[in-house]
Amino acid sequence: MNASPKDDVEIGGLENESPSVDQAPISVDQQAGPQVEDFDIESLTPLQTHYLESLRQLVAVKNEYQADAEYESWMMESINRSIYSALRDCIEANIGTIAKELLHSEHQVN
Repeated sequence: MNASPKDDVEIGGLENESPSVDQAPISVDQQAGPQVEDFDIESLTPLQTHYLESLRQLVAVKNEYQADAEYESWMMESINRSIYSALRDCIEANIGTIAKELLHSEHQVN
């Protein structure tokens, strides 16, 4: 096979772009509402704890983003879909009641 001159052309990628999303995790001080530890943690498996913590963090992201000056509806829709997905994970892990309580208490705060 013969290589043509256009085969040697490099295509610009994302390597020069920096992401606009803050990669740092949300600190405990920034998160409002009940913590996973507030529930009967002894009876939860590590996977169930992970699902609840993920749900709690997504709710914290939603609460923070609602006050963002650069609020965009498509981003809020994505966050809401992520929360729904995390809730479904909790339901599949048999902790749907706890997850719904967490969501209900967060809704009361907002």
